[in-house]
Amino acid sequence: MEFTIDEIADNLPGLGVAILHLLHAGGRSPVRGDVIFQKELFLIGDYIERIGDDADFTPHIFGPYSEPAEVALDELSSLGLVRRNAGGYTLTPDGVRVWERVRSAFPNDESGAIEDFKAFINDLSVDEVLLFVYVTYPEYTCESARFRDILRRRRPLSASLYRKGKVSLEKAAFLAGMNLESYLDYLKR
Repeated sequence: MEFTIDEIADNLPGLGVAILHLLHAGGRSPVRGDVIFQKELFLIGDYIERIGDDADFTPHIFGPYSEPAEVALDELSSLGLVRRNAGGYTLTPDGVRVWERVRSAFPNDESGAIEDFKAFINDLSVDEVLLFVYVTYPEYTCESARFRDILRRRRPLSASLYRKGKVSLEKAAFLAGMNLESYLDYLKR
């Protein structure tokens, strides 16, 4: 059975709307794979409580993971609103049309936050994203298969985040597990 754009838009759950917003953000640039998708949505859900409640993130092998978000993304794909290719997840033309119908579900401050989170993560490596999330939200690391590896490389990863202008010097030192003075010495070397 085929659904019209209006029918899909009228029946789209909040998590689906949030995913469309995420995929539309940043000039509709792709979300580069499952780990990046999960972490972007996690940060959005940490800021927008109703999204976090709907997504119900739990500790998993790559840190915070949401099965409801994975299911919602699959449903959007099966409805023809989202496409996955080698570059990641993107909106289809129908996805853009549905987004145009549902975009008012988020006020400007929340839409702006979604844009900001995508801009923050979109050009980071998976390891840089994992370092940021693991150290900032340690309660989600208990099931992680990558936690020890990421912590072993936390200094160069934090320096990369700092050089890219993604975090302040203080946050980079925190991510590196160092005090500010020691971190400055590390950066000079």
